[in-house]
This record gives sequence, C-alpha cells and structure tokens, in this order.
Amino acid sequence: MSPRLLTRLLAAFGVVILVVIAIVFIIANQTTTNEFRAYMFRGGMLPSSQFARELATYYAGRGNWQGVDDYFAQSETGMGNRGMGRGMPMMSAPILLADASGVIVASRDGAGIGQRVSSAQLAQGVAVEVNGQAVGTVIFQASSPMLDQTQQEFLARVNVSILIAGIAAGVIAFILGFILVFQITAPLDALARAAEKIARGDLTARVAKPSGDEIGQVSRAFNAMADSLAQSETARRNMIADIAHELRNPLGVLRGQLEGMIDGVFPTTPDQLASLHEETLLLARLVEDLRELALADAGQLQINRAPSDLGALIEKTVATFAPQARVKEIAMRADIARDLPRANIDEQRIEQVLRNLIGNALRHTPANGAIAVRGEIARAGLARVSVADTGEGIAAEDLPNVFDRFYRGDKSRSRAGGGAGLGLAIARQLVRAHDGAIGVESEPGRGATFWFTLPV
Repeated sequence: MSPRLLTRLLAAFGVVILVVIAIVFIIANQTTTNEFRAYMFRGGMLPSSQFARELATYYAGRGNWQGVDDYFAQSETGMGNRGMGRGMPMMSAPILLADASGVIVASRDGAGIGQRVSSAQLAQGVAVEVNGQAVGTVIFQASSPMLDQTQQEFLARVNVSILIAGIAAGVIAFILGFILVFQITAPLDALARAAEKIARGDLTARVAKPSGDEIGQVSRAFNAMADSLAQSETARRNMIADIAHELRNPLGVLRGQLEGMIDGVFPTTPDQLASLHEETLLLARLVEDLRELALADAGQLQINRAPSDLGALIEKTVATFAPQARVKEIAMRADIARDLPRANIDEQRIEQVLRNLIGNALRHTPANGAIAVRGEIARAGLARVSVADTGEGIAAEDLPNVFDRFYRGDKSRSRAGGGAGLGLAIARQLVRAHDGAIGVESEPGRGATFWFTLPV
C-alpha cells in the first residue's frame, strides 16, 4: 500500500509544482516585460519617447496639431534625420496621435482619424507635454519593435533567470515535499503492517510510538482496538475453560453415580435419585445462565418494561429471603425511602438482580450478622438500590473482577463459597439493559455493599 500511495502523492506534488512554476514564469515574464517597457517609456530611452518630444516641439511651434498628418507621412523617412538615429531601430509599427481629448488626429497609415481611443490605450501611450501640460498622446499599437536588440537580450536574460530560479525552487519544494509525504506515509505503512498481522491472528501487533497528529490518533485507536481484541480472545479462552470446568463437575457426579448404580455399587434408592436430580437441576441452571449471558451479549435479551413500584418489589424480595435469614440468625431489613418514585422496569429482571445480590449477601454473612437492603433517590431521575452486609468483605485485588463471568474469590473454585460465578455477570447485564449502572464497595473484614442505579 505505502509504495503506491507514496508514488501517487509524489506525482501529484510534482504536477502541482510544475503548474505553479509555469504560472509564476508566465506572470513574471509578462510583468517584467511590461514594467521594463513602462520604465523605458518613462525614462525616455525608447524611440517612442523621443518621437513624443519631437511632437511636443512641433505643437509648441504651431500651438495646435494642424498639419501633423503630413509630419507623420514624412516620419518613415525623416525620423532618422531628426535625431532618431543613434543606433535605434526604425519604428515600423502602427502609430497613433491623439489630442488632449483622446481623439485621433494623425496616424502612420491614415486610418482611424477622428475616432476616440479608449482610456486603456491612452494609459499605454506616451504623453506629449508642452510647458508641463499634456496636449496629446503617442500610441504604439505593436510592442515588440519598440525594444532594440540590447534591450530584448536584457529581457531574455531576466526571463532565463526567472526560469532558473523557478526550477531551483521547484526542486527544493519537491525534496521538501518528499520528506513531508514520507512522514505521512511511513506511519500509514506501519499501521497497515500491524493490521495485516492482526488479520493473520497475531493479536500482539501494535503501532509503535504513535505521533501526536490525526494519524497518531488513528494509530492509538488501532492499538486500543488490538488491546480489546486481545482481551476478548483471552476472555473467550478463559470462558471456554471455565465452562468446561463447571460442566465437568455435575456431569462427573452424574456419570459416577449412574455407573455405580449400574455396577450395583450404589443402591437405586430415592435418596440417590434425589441426588442425581439435584445435579441435573444444577446443570440446567448453569446452561440457562449461559444462555442468558449469550443473549445479553448479543443485545437480544428481552426486557418488558412497565411502570412498577420499586419499593414494593424490594420489600417482596426481602420477605422471600427472610426465612433463610432467620435460619442463619442474620438480621435482614428493608429501608425504603418514602419519596422513592415508580420506575419503568422489567420487574422479573430486577427481582432477579435483587435475588442474586441478597443471596450472595446471605452466603457471605456469618451468624448474628446483618443485611440491609435500601431503596433511595440518588439524584433527580435516578433511583439507587443497595444491599449491604456485615460479612468478610472482598479483597481489594478482587473488587475489579467480581462482575466477571466465572470469577470467584475462592481460588480453589469450590462451590462451598458460591455458585458458578455467573450470577453477578448476569446482574450487570440486566442492569445495563435498563440503562443503569452497578458497582460494589467493600473493605476486608467490614462487609460489602453492592448497589445499582435505575432511571426513574
């Protein structure tokens, strides 16, 4: 990609330089030539200026332009005899003489007499002045014969100098342009190589040292994307390993007990069948949790919202867990703010979140502990529900990961400390589906407070 882009950019840059040089040369050539002629006119260094002075002498002697047409008829043979020699060329170009009002009173070929000339033509002519007053204008209608050979050679040298300067400037501009284009294409080339590595499966590819410009912003965004892909790939592999681990436990129990029954090692009793049934329920619950997570990740989790009494929902859920709390000798209460408004939520989904948080609090709160479930207004338009316990708390290194799927603080992965590690991950997805947020605050030995917010 980069060599072709570099070639196209350099070709475009070269064309622009050539066009600019050509335009500058043409404009400079015309401007220099015109200004030089104007200078020669004003300085009296051209035959036209000398002819204007002769005409001024003619007018001063007569006081008018009568008979000047005869003077023009004699000019072709007589100019040299009246001081127009001195190495200057004979002027054969059409010459007009206009009076002070701009009307042609004489011309070399006799044409146009009596016509009025334009102001542009008058501006290009040479004034005929008598005692400081303009009495007429000499107009040369062809400019090239007005310069002698020496003057034309001078203009040619000036034009060559302009051309050489333009070429030199173009070469310098092309070199600087090459450096600039290379600085643009080099990071693009590095970005392309990194993208090709990512496409081949090398998720470690990154763009090294992105610049601070817009291309650098794209490179940093690419690196962030690559980091996200790498994290997703790691999470995918971990999830597959975790799913295999979680499914292996109930399947192993089922297989072992069934094989024992077949071999006659275990008797086929109601207790054994109840144990097998419990394992199948656990397996079914795990599969259902995985299905819900997959739907949530795909944005296909069905949420049926309706105006609901959030306070009543909290009280009902707390009442459901009250018997378990009494058995474990845990004090559980619900604190509902009086001004807690109704919320547009899916009651079943939010109850699922509450059940998960309260169930976790019951598992991690010792006897004689306490659990408080609160519903309050966080700020205008936002309700906050929290579940605070007096359990062992959560270690600081575990806090960022408690909502990750299959994550459990119990590194031995024993079920005694909790379920499969999907409940909090599902709760997070359900709260997000309601446009809310969820989090946790905890200190080891001081319990934990799980909270979530919902728009009202």
